[in-house]
Amino acid sequence: MAMMVLDNTGPTAQPPINAKISEAIMRLHRRGSATHLTQLLSKLAPADIASVLNSFPEHKANEVFAFLSPASHASQVLEAMSEGQRNFILSHCPLEQIIPVLKVLPAELRQRRICGLGPEASQRLNEAMNEEPAAPSAEVESVYQSDTAGELMDTQIFAMPESTTAAEAINAVQGLSSHESIFYLYVVDDLQRLTGVCSLRKLILADPNKPIKEFTKTRLIKAEVNTPQGAVAKLLSRYRLLAVPVVDELGVLVGQITIDNVIHVIQEENTGSLMKMAGIGSKDANILAQSPFRIFTTRVPWLITAFVAYLLVSAILDGFEETLSAVVQLAFFFPIVIGMSGNAGSQTGAVVVRGLALGTIQSSHFFKLLFKELGANLVQGTIYGICLSAASYAIFQNPSLSLTLGPAMALSITIASAIAMSLPFFFKRIGVDPAVAAGPMALALIDMAGSINYLTIAFLVFSRSA
Repeated sequence: MAMMVLDNTGPTAQPPINAKISEAIMRLHRRGSATHLTQLLSKLAPADIASVLNSFPEHKANEVFAFLSPASHASQVLEAMSEGQRNFILSHCPLEQIIPVLKVLPAELRQRRICGLGPEASQRLNEAMNEEPAAPSAEVESVYQSDTAGELMDTQIFAMPESTTAAEAINAVQGLSSHESIFYLYVVDDLQRLTGVCSLRKLILADPNKPIKEFTKTRLIKAEVNTPQGAVAKLLSRYRLLAVPVVDELGVLVGQITIDNVIHVIQEENTGSLMKMAGIGSKDANILAQSPFRIFTTRVPWLITAFVAYLLVSAILDGFEETLSAVVQLAFFFPIVIGMSGNAGSQTGAVVVRGLALGTIQSSHFFKLLFKELGANLVQGTIYGICLSAASYAIFQNPSLSLTLGPAMALSITIASAIAMSLPFFFKRIGVDPAVAAGPMALALIDMAGSINYLTIAFLVFSRSA
């Protein structure tokens, strides 16, 4: 009877930490008040401490980590930290401080953390603990690729053969009552292939004499070992699951990924998407841990694209110099039209990028979504255009100017929505992260299109009136 218990080893959610607590930790550390700092840290939740340490430079986080006590508390903090900060601490923390913390962790998790370090750090820790790397961890490290379900999964699961009765399964669960993280009962055949899954509620309500095969769900939502971790997170979110079973290429059940295992994946993907949308293109949100040169190199490629685009905008403005010189009021309203277009495009782009990331929007939805966005933005563009026309007439009493601003505002906002919506689909089609499209590139294209539209309408209207 295959019966294993899930252990909760994934990172926990990190709620916002009060700035005063963070300031108090830094102040006590700066003063060297070891006793008071240790007392303060002992009263805080591990996730809160991890939030503070994640915001510190790596060497500073390592120094504060040394004041955590007891080892069980420090191990929870270590698991709640970001991967980069955790690896730095494991690699640089003095052995007499980190070894007791590692010994608190389950053997498999401990080896997984050690194997994730560089060769020198791994060898240093293994020698200090007088143990060889565990075979299962070494196998996982060598077989499963980085950022896949195989790397993230827990191999301790609760599974039983198809012939097991409900009563036998319930007795087995009761025998494991000290473990609080058993969400599902997995059913396997004689070859350990996953054939069904059952919630504990359904198990308890089932006929005690019935084999579990008869009432388990056979239409399975599962992941393979090579499934990207981001895709697993989407499965858990889309189907509102507490855990997803992981199978190999033969369908053999090899592990599971629980919701707490992927919280850090979701956080990293959301952070990465937000930073890409800002044109930063880096998942490393800890700016304090970055050098000025690294900050420069991660941002400059995206800004160069926008810089070139805005040079083209300048060239466009130069081509309409005569029109702008003749009607100075056009320049007065130019930032309003372009700014509103950019805002409308940002809204549309954010909705599309999020939908593509979560899987709620597919490539087949392009034209349906395009018509919806065009319609919605044409309506709001028309409303803003009417308001701007009225305001311009009240200020300058120039009918031609008002006649320019209304259509220019409506069309610019509509065009902006079309660009912001289309770019993410295009990037996804060519295999590039759609979040890139919501950054400076999209805004630059929207500004170019808005400038051409605004000045063209102005040229046509004022050339006729002349």
